[in-house]
Amino acid sequence: MTKQLMLGTILGGIVLFFWSFIAWTFIPWPGEPLRSFNNEAALEQAIVSNAPVSGVYILPNPHKAGVTADQQTAAEEKLMRGPMVFASVRLGAMRPFPVLLITQLVIFLISALIVTFLLLKTAGLTYGQRVVFVTICGILIFLGGKMDQWVWWSFSTSYLMAEFGAIIIGWILAALVIAKFAIGKPAAG
Repeated sequence: MTKQLMLGTILGGIVLFFWSFIAWTFIPWPGEPLRSFNNEAALEQAIVSNAPVSGVYILPNPHKAGVTADQQTAAEEKLMRGPMVFASVRLGAMRPFPVLLITQLVIFLISALIVTFLLLKTAGLTYGQRVVFVTICGILIFLGGKMDQWVWWSFSTSYLMAEFGAIIIGWILAALVIAKFAIGKPAAG
């Protein structure tokens, strides 16, 4: 069982890592999932002038510290009618690319470890059923980890569909590998 867990984890994590690279480097996802601003220099200056530290920002922010109840209500109304911005701002340099790659690989390995562990707790599944099990885990990862961005923060449908494609295709590919090595328990009987 340890060998199955290790093989599923390592090979599944590697498949997810390489698929993610392919998905976000070479595939022209439809619908322009990542748009550009008209005047990036002006927006960059506005961000640098108005974001004191790196972090996640929302505009308007009805939950800003020190606002009165009336100010909060006004900000909530403005939030509902738009425009609204939900942004992750990094003011300093990006971490070195190799560090980002290693961090992403570790995340995929941990994900593959958890899914492989769950698969090994099943009993009597055929190869196809194991592939479906792992694929469903990938769908759950997408639904639980990404759909709130669409619901609450107005992430575009085209962006979420690109994420869906990248995540689900990745987990289908990983499922083909993980299911080959992680057999699970024999059927009771």
